[in-house]
Amino acid sequence: MDVDLSLNEIGLKNGTDKSSSYHNYLNFYEQYFSKIRSRKLNILEIGVLDGASLRTWEEYFSNSTIVGADIVPSAKFHEAGRIKIELLDQSNIEELTRLAVKYGPFDLIIEDGSHMWEHQITSLRTLFPFLKSSGIYIVEDLQTNYGDMYKLYKGISALSCVDYLKKWVDLRVGDDLVDIDSVEDAFLRTYGRAAESITFYRRACLIKKLFIPIIRESQPFFDIPQPTSSVQKTLKIAAHISNQGDVLGNDGFVNFSSENFPIQGFSIELDERLIHYRVQYSDSTWSDWFDQGMFAGTRGESRELIGFTCRLLESEKTRWSIRTVGKFVGTNQQVIAGDGEDCRSPSGGALIAMHVAVFSNEE
Repeated sequence: MDVDLSLNEIGLKNGTDKSSSYHNYLNFYEQYFSKIRSRKLNILEIGVLDGASLRTWEEYFSNSTIVGADIVPSAKFHEAGRIKIELLDQSNIEELTRLAVKYGPFDLIIEDGSHMWEHQITSLRTLFPFLKSSGIYIVEDLQTNYGDMYKLYKGISALSCVDYLKKWVDLRVGDDLVDIDSVEDAFLRTYGRAAESITFYRRACLIKKLFIPIIRESQPFFDIPQPTSSVQKTLKIAAHISNQGDVLGNDGFVNFSSENFPIQGFSIELDERLIHYRVQYSDSTWSDWFDQGMFAGTRGESRELIGFTCRLLESEKTRWSIRTVGKFVGTNQQVIAGDGEDCRSPSGGALIAMHVAVFSNEE
């Protein structure tokens, strides 16, 4: 391998139409690929044709395994060195999944197959879950979604791949102002915010994955003074977290302790009716009081909380006490409040962790 050659120069040498001789993809790709060129990568390309692009990847990524997939049996002729060939139908989810399980997860996936809209979308939906976080997925030849190529490549799909990608862009750019839980498409609902970037280029789209694992159960945070009573109510908090969705906080805790994951709302569950609660928004306004099991706050509106209050029902004040603890952006200090007292940020920072405890007044 000549490390002095650029990706495009290698592509020209191997005769791939991805080079500047035709599509000119490679000059665009190199700004993403140059930093990972020497790494040991798993690379998948859907569509083999004459094998020119596979040989280009093999030469440029000198320590990587290259997997090519095609429906045409003669594609097997291009299997050599670090290039492996699998025969499959890219419209078949089962075959794509078997391929991904066998060789994945992948660092780079290039989809350059049939260009049929349905096949482009099916491959994206099926293979993207097998792409590593920080990995790159590329859909090539998207010009087939337009003009005279429309009738040739539309097939049975009601939606072009470009229009599907635009739906993804709406979710990524709109971020918390779009209610992702209302999105019907399971793929877009799952990965709508799991892209570091979605970059459109001439005839192609490059997606860089950034998947933040969803934490369904939140763990306690530390240094909370314990109630003097050993009798506590079992309390669960279901909270909506920015960029994470809904999580369950067992034992009355919700804790991400990260400025990137503020709490936007919550509901509290107890085995008997004991409390009300309310929340304070970042504009300093307070919500109404909510009964147990009701959601206080927002989803899909990108509104952070800077405080909350919990209070016991009047009829329960003799039997029970309540204590709330909050952690907020901009301070390491935990704010502790009692029955009916506001647990508020001293700096106006967003709420990122909370604890609610209801304990007996009887020893």
